[in-house]
Amino acid sequence: MSDASGRRIVLVHGAAHGAWCWERVVPALEARGFLIDAPDLPGLGADDTPPAQVTFEAYVRRVLEAIRARPGPVLLVGHSMGGGPISQAAEDAAGQVRQLLYLTAALPVNGEGLGALTQMTARFPGRSAGTALRPGPLPGTMEFAVEMAAAAFYNQCDPATAAMAVGRLRPQAVGPLQGTPLTLTPGRWGRIPKTYVVCTADQALPPDLQRWLCSRVPGIRIVERAWDHSPFLSDPAGLVDLLAAQALDPP
Repeated sequence: MSDASGRRIVLVHGAAHGAWCWERVVPALEARGFLIDAPDLPGLGADDTPPAQVTFEAYVRRVLEAIRARPGPVLLVGHSMGGGPISQAAEDAAGQVRQLLYLTAALPVNGEGLGALTQMTARFPGRSAGTALRPGPLPGTMEFAVEMAAAAFYNQCDPATAAMAVGRLRPQAVGPLQGTPLTLTPGRWGRIPKTYVVCTADQALPPDLQRWLCSRVPGIRIVERAWDHSPFLSDPAGLVDLLAAQALDPP
């Protein structure tokens, strides 16, 4: 398989989640011949980094490790909060990132940190995951209230799937969300082809906010799907089809 085959995909999860969220997607992509890396961000999933040591820079390093784990260009995919780390990682490893795909994700611009997304959400109508947030069990963390998380993240999932996912959420370290500004330049991040998947049934990140984020990025391709915030669980087959087509689509 050549380096230019377009078959490398790196999947980056969002806040409170882990690589487990892709477990219905990865086997199907691998069965189609794709090479998949799906890391746990520090302090999430199965990673045991203490919250006090979790920084935005640590997230970016973890994504860069996944990009550089194999040779060849990658389709770099970020879900939700994962849109921040993939943006900075793409800037830092621009020569190895073939395309960027933002799945109902944060889409920062130069000089903006992930904390800005929380402030933006309040300006757009519709339900958001912010209403489910509360202080976490450890200092420096927050978590999503169990009784509200299913409606926010998994509103198109069957009850058993939603319950499974809620049970696997972990407290989210607040350090990465507290304003580390991204450095995104026209000659690196700016030149990489980008696609944004707007999920129109999303009750965690308002669809109008998703569209507004895209309006700030010239040349971004917008795809709309009638999905909730977690299509990797609610419609994994549909998401696999989209990712496979995107990976094989020449920039």
